[in-house]
Amino acid sequence: MFPRLNRPNPGSRAERVERSQRRSKGKPMNVSTSFRAVALLALPALAFVRCGGEQKIADAPTTMPSAEPPSDQSPELDGGTAQTPEGTNTGTSAEATKPPDPKPEALNDAQIAAITEAVNSAEIAQAKIAQIKSKDAAVKTFAAMMITHHEEAKQKQAKLKLKTEESGISTALQADAGATLNALKDSDKDFDKTYIASQIKGHQKVLDTINDKLLPDVKDEQLKAYLKAIKPTVEQHLARAKQLQQSFDSKSSSAPIKTQHPG
Repeated sequence: MFPRLNRPNPGSRAERVERSQRRSKGKPMNVSTSFRAVALLALPALAFVRCGGEQKIADAPTTMPSAEPPSDQSPELDGGTAQTPEGTNTGTSAEATKPPDPKPEALNDAQIAAITEAVNSAEIAQAKIAQIKSKDAAVKTFAAMMITHHEEAKQKQAKLKLKTEESGISTALQADAGATLNALKDSDKDFDKTYIASQIKGHQKVLDTINDKLLPDVKDEQLKAYLKAIKPTVEQHLARAKQLQQSFDSKSSSAPIKTQHPG
């Protein structure tokens, strides 16, 4: 008889499974098995990308917002002063802040009649002084024309039977006429030049007043016709006074220079 061999007790089923697992942990995983495991794990991910990933990519903005803070686009202020559009004058000078001058009030017909009456009277008074003091024949003729024309103008205005009313313009004209009359009375040596110069200045002012104030403001048709009738006469007087002044200048430039010889 052969002797009986002592075989190890395989133990229970649970013990055998545990021993098999411990042995399998030490062995390398089969390559095909690992590929199958990876594929099984990748299938859900691929399905997620196919179903929802494409939609998320489509919904995503084409450009990503910059992580940098937005730059300040507003222009820098110089010393705390506000910037204004190009070409705007922001000066605080008196001219910029000064309100426009108020428009002068319109003259009524009585005020216009007072102005023309004052002009006629002033021209007659100045011409009478010229007839007395002038030494020049042409100046005396001019003064006689002033008296004749302005007396005729006074008579025509009197026929209109217009009321008169003082205004700022008539008061200023009378003040200028009074100052001119006093200057003529005090002038001796250069009277003719002084008189003609005053006639140029006075007639130019009257002509501007007729054009700028009297004709635009007049309402009475007869008074308007009177103003239109005397306007050419005022222009004629002004032109003749300028001619006389030019003749005085020509005589002064052509006069020989007197030289004194000693002893």
